[in-house]
Amino acid sequence: MNRLVQSDHPITNPRYLIYEAQQAYFFGLPEHLALASVTSTPAIASGLDHRIGILAEGADADVVMWDSHPLQLGATPTHVWIDGLLEIPVPRNRHHPVQVGVDKDGEQWGRAPKVPNWDKERNKTVLWDGLPPLEGAKRDDVVFMNVKKFWKRGSGGKIMNALEDDTPGNGVTVIVERGKIGCWGNTCVSTNREATTVDLKGGSIAAGLMTFGSLLGTEEIASELSTGDGQLYDAMIEDVPVILNDVGAITKAADALMFRTRNAL
Repeated sequence: MNRLVQSDHPITNPRYLIYEAQQAYFFGLPEHLALASVTSTPAIASGLDHRIGILAEGADADVVMWDSHPLQLGATPTHVWIDGLLEIPVPRNRHHPVQVGVDKDGEQWGRAPKVPNWDKERNKTVLWDGLPPLEGAKRDDVVFMNVKKFWKRGSGGKIMNALEDDTPGNGVTVIVERGKIGCWGNTCVSTNREATTVDLKGGSIAAGLMTFGSLLGTEEIASELSTGDGQLYDAMIEDVPVILNDVGAITKAADALMFRTRNAL
């Protein structure tokens, strides 16, 4: 928590602290602790919990009113009081405030959002003491259910839609065997009992995507060079080593993004 929710990070702006609390809640931190991480916990750590981080008589009157639960994605402050004075909306614009809370009338907006169940990941972390064995890449069989749209690479590398837009229901089944599409349709059945099943709930499957000019997928920590493949060459500034066979410095990364590392777990 000390590393995740903080305001003195060299990159993370303190105005985004609530987003970090939302992220911590999404990945398993209980609701009350996620809210405390940006309110009472830092106040206690700094020895000022007798006057800040709490709602109590005699405490500093710094209060935020939200248009929905603070842990809801898109939660927006409607009023902010600092030292008891209304600062947002600005008093002179009180009669013409910025419109917030649009389409947030349902009672679900007043509750914390539902989050995934991380029991499987939590048990693995406990089992391996947070340091699972670093295995090589595996090509597991995966059964994708309820696929509404499915793009695949056709002849000549052209991307084409393999399903019709009027696919009935939530979609069809797509089976991936050893990294390749084996079957798709309403009658596909996997013979591998250990295949992973993923319900896309009407989602889509696309061919591999490509990015140019970024390090997406080739590093784990953006601010730590040792976790990446090193800095890229710029053919406009320096000569690219011949051994790279890439005179124009057009870098290609295939399947670089891996989710089996210890940091990812």
